[in-house]
Amino acid sequence: MPEFLGGMSALMEFIRKNLRHDKAEKRERVIIQIVVDKKGNATNPVVLRSTNPALDEEALRIVSLMPKWKPGRQAGKNRNVKFAFPVAFKPSVQNTN
Repeated sequence: MPEFLGGMSALMEFIRKNLRHDKAEKRERVIIQIVVDKKGNATNPVVLRSTNPALDEEALRIVSLMPKWKPGRQAGKNRNVKFAFPVAFKPSVQNTN
């Protein structure tokens, strides 16, 4: 299996720091699938579960910002591997006064 450097908690922190939540009206989750290639690049992002087009676009933007991953290996060789993960959105806090 490929691994984001630092593990899943580091991946979720990366997403949290780079995500623009202002596009969400409520708590929503987009599921993204990528291919981590033999060199560790996150490629071919696909939305597996969509909530709305603006959030899908933002989730795909996050993939374009990702650093290299540790590639998946099989039989001692790096391999292209599909990997899916959630991108969680929550609405930004707005003042209603």
